[in-house]
Amino acid sequence: MTTTPFPATAPIAIVRPRFALLALLALAGTASAQSSVTLYGRLDTGLVIDSGNAAGKSVRLSSGVAKGSLLGFKGTEDLGDGYKAAFQIETGYCSDSAAGAPNFCSGSNNFMGRQARGELSGAFGALNAGRQFSEAYLNMLKIDPFLGTAGQMNNIIDSSAFRLNNSIRYSTPDFAGFSAQVDMALGEQTGNWRGGRELGGSLTYGSGPAYADLVLYQVNNPNGIGLARRNVQLSGTYDFGAFKLHTLAQRSTGSPTGAALNLDVLDLMAGVSIPVGGGKIQASYVHHDDRTPLARHGDKDASQVAVGYLYYLSKRVSVYTAYGRIRNANGAAFLSGNATEAGTGNKSFNLGGAYDF
Repeated sequence: MTTTPFPATAPIAIVRPRFALLALLALAGTASAQSSVTLYGRLDTGLVIDSGNAAGKSVRLSSGVAKGSLLGFKGTEDLGDGYKAAFQIETGYCSDSAAGAPNFCSGSNNFMGRQARGELSGAFGALNAGRQFSEAYLNMLKIDPFLGTAGQMNNIIDSSAFRLNNSIRYSTPDFAGFSAQVDMALGEQTGNWRGGRELGGSLTYGSGPAYADLVLYQVNNPNGIGLARRNVQLSGTYDFGAFKLHTLAQRSTGSPTGAALNLDVLDLMAGVSIPVGGGKIQASYVHHDDRTPLARHGDKDASQVAVGYLYYLSKRVSVYTAYGRIRNANGAAFLSGNATEAGTGNKSFNLGGAYDF
């Protein structure tokens, strides 16, 4: 049986659309690979038992004890030639109760109040703008053995604004382990652009088992005259394998408008984290030395001791427990809080779990 072959042009007419479709799919795949948006979050719920308050104990189930419960979106766009644009927006939520309106349990109790920032990065480094964590607080997160719970050192050490509104940050590229960052948050007062303005910067070294950071943070008085606070922070960690050593020293000075005394404080922290049984033991001692004179109602010293254990059930699921106790002197009134609560007494016990996704 003789078959009649297709005309020579027929396969070409059929194949070309197929190649065109494949080419379009390839281009679409390339374009989508250049962009990404990620949904992420955390659910953290724990039992909190506070004591040391004259009114008695507080026993409650709380959201965000170790780290705030949150829901966020982040994305990147490849702009070509080594440049990238990125964004990150984050809101808190309450995993324990929907009581209150509004109630986001963190981020100053505002929708998308945790972070809302845009970024441009490239060979020059990275430029961020929006609402974001202060550089000094980000360093404290790296240094503190606890990262929240009743053991967190910022129960008695100032956290340098924690988050900055209306802020701009520049970060250099990494040079053999060294990097630097500077940030500024605008006070946005008409006719007084210095009022409430915040400035910060850091010089960081991180390589192998060693990490060290020198950080400056300062905020102007609301009237723009003088500094309300200046924090100079020197800190570091070193991982010996069998244990990790954590240290921090922060000197705080300033002349807050309307205050009876100038600010003069030295804060110290020494801590350790020890890998044990799939988790780690955490312990720290924090001392707050108020150097203003007792005769003028100063010298409000405090110290905190804390111990805890963090255990990873999986890469994303963890359970934790911690106990912290603060000793106040000469009228100091520091409270044992956690990642989202200020606390109600000078002693606190935490037991909870978190799921990161």
